[in-house]
Amino acid sequence: MYNDYKPKSPYPEKKDENFGPFFDEKGNLIIDWVGQKAQKFSAEINDREFKSSALRNFYNEFLRIKNLPPSYNEEKKVLINLLVSKAHYKRTTGVVPPLFFSFIQCLIKEVGTDLDKFNKACLVMEAIVGYFPKK
Repeated sequence: MYNDYKPKSPYPEKKDENFGPFFDEKGNLIIDWVGQKAQKFSAEINDREFKSSALRNFYNEFLRIKNLPPSYNEEKKVLINLLVSKAHYKRTTGVVPPLFFSFIQCLIKEVGTDLDKFNKACLVMEAIVGYFPKK
């Protein structure tokens, strides 16, 4: 029997947004992304459907990758890119809003395979989690 059931996302579809740049020409983190921009983005993604636990799960995944030993650097690069597909899946199931998916997509695109940039991206995620309003 064919079942064409697709869960409906509680989030309206929005066009993809561009959040960058996150880094300057030298690869340094733009400091506003751990301050004002992180606070603003946290407020934008805060709604009753997006749980802080879902946000923390993404942050924990960032930390898990970051904390892998140096001998796993090639695996880290693959896992960094998989973050986009994980965010896409969570978006299609309605766990995260499209705006958060677009943010992850832009952040990881800018990080690429640069592990130093990824470590700095973890700081951005930490700031977003820290500013996420309590419900």
